[in-house]
Amino acid sequence: MRLRDLGERALLQKLAPLGYPEGAPLPPGDDAGGVWVGEEAWLLKTDGFLYREVALLGMGPFEVGFRGVAATASDLLSKMGRPLGFTLGLFLPPDLEEAFALELVQGAAEAARRLGAPLLGGDTNAGEEVALTVSGFARSEAPLPRRALPGDLLYLAGDRWGRTGAGIRAHYQGLSLEGFPKILEAALYPLPRRELLALARLPRGGLDSSDGLAETLWQVSELGVRVDLEALPLHPDVLAFAGGEEEALELVLYGGEEFEAVLLVPPEAEEALLSRAQGAGLPLFRAGRVGEGAGVYLRGSPIPRRGYDHFRP
Repeated sequence: MRLRDLGERALLQKLAPLGYPEGAPLPPGDDAGGVWVGEEAWLLKTDGFLYREVALLGMGPFEVGFRGVAATASDLLSKMGRPLGFTLGLFLPPDLEEAFALELVQGAAEAARRLGAPLLGGDTNAGEEVALTVSGFARSEAPLPRRALPGDLLYLAGDRWGRTGAGIRAHYQGLSLEGFPKILEAALYPLPRRELLALARLPRGGLDSSDGLAETLWQVSELGVRVDLEALPLHPDVLAFAGGEEEALELVLYGGEEFEAVLLVPPEAEEALLSRAQGAGLPLFRAGRVGEGAGVYLRGSPIPRRGYDHFRP
């Protein structure tokens, strides 16, 4: 079967168990992998992409390098991993200007610095077009797997929901983001949130959202539960950009590139979760809960499964 017919999620389900160790801190196919070192988990994540596929309007090599580290770090932080360092693999055409390569790495180094971890070198290779591979390393005393049980509350961390989707739409439709500084910031510098670490041991499960919130919620449903959304965050600037609530909901559900966390929280941990989040300055939005059954619903209406897939247009 060709990959375009199989799809990315189905391929990953076949690939993830290959060589994966028994008793690992996280299950195969989670946002990151790891091994136990004593009572602590050491986590690893690798992410790769083509420059032309992620360079939105207004993004130069600095912003693309920044985005590469951000994407990798988001997977680690959603697992409650404290970043230790990052490495960067580059594929560069031989006729590329030196300044371009320097800006690319400077952007990656800046994102790593803001996350409190160094850029630890990497590798350079000749390629037909610019591509990046970023690896991140982290430690966690309580790694957070993909896990949900009926009755758990669904929380969305962060405030980029819909904003990155607006930035992506502006890119493809040639729309100006003048007057939308938070949307522009979310699109160009989507830094994951170290503040998530303040919530360690309280959520039951967590997932990184980068292929679109709807896709992420469908992945929650694959854990054997039904996801019932009661509300979604609709920021005033997203509503203004979209021109209406229906269009804004589309950006929240299918925008992608949020690099935010979806958290599944036992009801008895909610009060402590909110208290710690407030103390850490982490925005949290209660979007709904999970129950018995299957599928994803918003106020009783089914949410179609759509999201980014590397092998499908």
